[in-house]
Order: sequence, then structure tokens, then C-alpha cells
Amino acid sequence: MGSIPAAHTFVSPQMQYSWIVLAWVGPDLEDRLLKSDLASVEPNPGFLKPLGIVSERAYRPWVIKPYIEVWQEISRKINRETDGKVFGRSSQFTIQDSTGSKPRHYNFNLRFYRPGTLCVEVHLVEDIGQSTEDFFSDRDLANHPFVPTVVDCLIGIISTGQLSGYPTSNSYSAKPAMLMPAPVGENDFETWRDSSKDEIVGLLINNKHFDHASDYLVQKIFDKNKEMDVKYARSVLSLISKQGVITTYPAQGGDLARDIKREHVRRFRFLEYALALQKFIEKYRDIRTDNRERAEFLLFLCTPFLSEKANLPKTVTGTNTWRILAEEFSLERSVGALEKTHTSESEAKEEYYIAIKGGGYDALNYMENVYNVTRPSRNWLARDFRSSKIVPWVITTLVAILIGLLKYFF
Repeated sequence: MGSIPAAHTFVSPQMQYSWIVLAWVGPDLEDRLLKSDLASVEPNPGFLKPLGIVSERAYRPWVIKPYIEVWQEISRKINRETDGKVFGRSSQFTIQDSTGSKPRHYNFNLRFYRPGTLCVEVHLVEDIGQSTEDFFSDRDLANHPFVPTVVDCLIGIISTGQLSGYPTSNSYSAKPAMLMPAPVGENDFETWRDSSKDEIVGLLINNKHFDHASDYLVQKIFDKNKEMDVKYARSVLSLISKQGVITTYPAQGGDLARDIKREHVRRFRFLEYALALQKFIEKYRDIRTDNRERAEFLLFLCTPFLSEKANLPKTVTGTNTWRILAEEFSLERSVGALEKTHTSESEAKEEYYIAIKGGGYDALNYMENVYNVTRPSRNWLARDFRSSKIVPWVITTLVAILIGLLKYFF
């Protein structure tokens, strides 16, 4: 892995890790999921509420719940084809490598962003690590024995709906969330934080040579994130970027730990949402080629959150967090890069979309709702009556015909 400078101030208790894994499968995944015999799919209306996103108009994921035979196949595959040991028949696996080291417990939860993005959230139950070098190694999901195999199998099985012959070596990206109690009390936390800036930023952006980083870079990242921590500025440091999330707080004393952990999870959710939106815009042309009506409707759901100025009225820190991520992922510029006709056609149908009520935006049959309300846009006569454009045309035409008849007969 390369040498990592000895930690002179950065002595910390063990770290808690989670990862968000994103895989683009393709725009036909949605149809296959809805017909799957290996997993149930359900709307997830509450997923965005902790982020302060309560509007019906939002790009919400669905929940995927693989059936027991999926977990059995993955555990059999690892036990049969590797020297590892996996125990479990549900979304929690106990995994042990060939060295006989202490088993670790991992939770796997799946979400789906329409029409083709699969998301796997991985959570390590135990806190681990003893040194800065451990932390850099452990932040990388690939360094957790057999966990990448579980993720790869889940993507292959869910994307194809097959328990055998499914693809492996699937392409995906994994971003970590790191929750770290600092080895100090509240009174000493600010001093510890300031003396550990280089290491903390290094872990965030995966720069193991953090001792060579410029002070300007470190301070820039701190300054960008300072508005995110206004609620607990003296007792927590949380940094977010497109590479991940890191949160640290005083381990000794204080009663803020529960609130801090909840805020940490919220920021990790924000990162997932930004990643999903970025993938949607990146693949928009493919999505539109596959199904224009679906693409335009999903763009309508995404649009309110593709701006750095997106306002989340339920949370000030959430608005600040989203501003950071929208800038990091260049979401606004990405939308600007789409063809104007694509965005304008979606905008033109907003008057139809708003007629969908009662959770219809996220229902499993949402496309039936979309086709029903947008039918007038596909019928020129109904469309023009709806907008009243045809009325003056009809009157003018009738007058012209009448004048012509009068001239002819008289």
C-alpha cells in the first residue's frame, strides 16, 4: 500500500465503517426487477425524509429484498469456491477469512434507482482498526475478505434474475462512511481536531501521503465543510466529499454521541443520493433512447435537486450539505450539458405530471400513471384543446369558410 507516516497526534479508538456501492446495470433493469422471482421490490417513501426532502416530487429509490435462496447461493459459492467461511441466510453475513482471524459481521441492504442503478449499502457491525495505516486499509472495501464477492454476486444475481450463470466481475464503485470517536474529552476536542487536520482530510480523500499535502488544500476542505457542522461545531467534525464521509467526535464524556451518529448517517444518505443523481444524468441519453416517456418523467423528479441552490426547508445543515455535494459532482453543469430539447420536453409535461396524486410518483406501476396523464400530449387535438390553442384556429377557419361560401353564392 505504500508507506504511511507515523501518527504523531492521530491516536484514535477503532473506526466504524459503512460503504455505498453503486452499479449501473442498464435501463432494462427496472422491467426485470418487477418480474423477478428472486427478490421483492417495494416503494420506499420514507427514505428521503431524514434528509429534509418531503416533497412528493423527488427521485426516490425502491427497496429490493432478495429472497433466502439468493443469500444461500452466495454463501455456498464462497464456501465452495474459496478458502473463506460465510455463515448466514439473510442480509447479515458472518465472514471469516482463511487466517482464522476473528469473524466479522456485515449487513447488506439493496436499493434501486429507476430505471437502471443498483445500490448496495454495506455496514460492518464491529468497530475495527488500531492505527492510521489500518484506517487507510480498512476504508477500501476491496480489503475486506470476501465482501466484494458478496457485492459482486448480488449485482449479478439481481441484475439477471438468475441463480446460476450470472455475471461476475461486475463494474461498481464503493464510497466509505467513517465514524471515528476521538481519544479526548469535549474540552480537548478542538485542540485534537486542529492538530489532526492533515490525517482527517487524508482519510476523507484517500490520500495516504497526507503529510505532503498543502496546507491550502486541507484548509479549503475544512472551510467548505464548516457550515455543515454549525449545530455541534465544538464537539464534532464531519467532512463530506465525492470520495466519502468522515465524522469524528470526542469519545470521552458528553451525551451527543447518538445525535452525532444520526447526523453522520444522514450525510451518508446525502452522498448516496448525489451519486444516484449523477449516474442518472450521466446515463440520461441511454435512458431516453430506451424509453422517452420514462426518461422525461424521471428528469422531472430529479430537477429540483440538481442545483447547488436546492433548498431543503426542513434542515439548514442539510441544505449546506447538499450545496457541497452538488458542487463536488457538478450536477448543475451536467444538466446544462444535456440537449436543450431533452430538458424542455420534460418541462413542457410538468402540467401533466402534477396531476399524479397519492404516492403515484413512486408506485411500482408509476409508468401507467405517467402514460395516463400525458395522453393528451401525444394527441395533437386533445393537446390543443387543453391549451385552448385550437379554439381561435377553429373560429378563424370557420369564418374563412363562411366568407368563401358567401362569395361563391352571392
